Amino acid sequence: MIPVARTACPPSLDPNDPDASGPKEFRKIRDMLANDETVKSDDFSAYGSRAVREALREMFHGKCAYCESKIAGSQDTDVEHYRPKKGVTEAEDAGVAHPGYWWLAMVWENLVLSCQHCNQSRSHHVIIPDDLETEDELIEFLQNQPTSRAGKLNAFPTEDGVWALGPGDDLTVEKPLILNPVNTDPDNHLDWVLFEGASTVRACNGSPVGEATRKILGLNRRWLEEDRRIHLMEMREDRNDIIDTINNWLTANDQDEKDRWKAQADRAIDRLVRRTTNEKPFAGMARAFLALVQEEVLEMQKQ
Repeated sequence: MIPVARTACPPSLDPNDPDASGPKEFRKIRDMLANDETVKSDDFSAYGSRAVREALREMFHGKCAYCESKIAGSQDTDVEHYRPKKGVTEAEDAGVAHPGYWWLAMVWENLVLSCQHCNQSRSHHVIIPDDLETEDELIEFLQNQPTSRAGKLNAFPTEDGVWALGPGDDLTVEKPLILNPVNTDPDNHLDWVLFEGASTVRACNGSPVGEATRKILGLNRRWLEEDRRIHLMEMREDRNDIIDTINNWLTANDQDEKDRWKAQADRAIDRLVRRTTNEKPFAGMARAFLALVQEEVLEMQKQ
């Protein structure tokens, strides 16, 4: 997960245009609830327009806001409501009658792009532990393949069990436990396992936000972890090339040889840096890996 800057609101959701689809839908849902009418999922449609979906695809670079998988070219994307529109699972479990954040269903700031695995709750996920030290341990774990439920759906836990319940409530008093990459730097809450048996993500310094995020979204589900691990293995090869060429550069006997090795090292570094750009899958993991390699290179140059 990487920080993402919120782009301009699509015209159809413009809160300042009373004739736009978003404000019109807000008034319709408000009136239905005032008349004790049942609000169904089909009553919400403004957020699902092609223009809104395309704006989200552009903002999130065709990637899931949560797991950073490239999704726009291989599967349907979900327009995900960060604050769920039809109910809140944790509020219901706590005995709080929460109607869902219906008034935010058509609000641009509440929408993110998500893959279906992160957005929809499914019970068949195999979640990889983050304490596997070797690939043999990973293979042994996968032989059993215990399954569990993961996916956001209506989940929206808060730190103190307090939620906004209506349009007049102050959202800033909430303390969400699921990361929104538009509002929060994920690096403060998530940490990457980069040199052990699996490519997993864990809570940074025991962050409750990081722990809830990775658990609820299933950020260590099997096929996602495997896809990340493929990218991680390629980055490890880049790292090995960088270390080898820098060693040769530092120990070369003449300037021409030093220049050749330095140029080769620069190319290897450029390959690794390109993996960290916003549009690349798993850029958050790549940036964490690059930071470690940069530290390693600095230490080599001090010797």
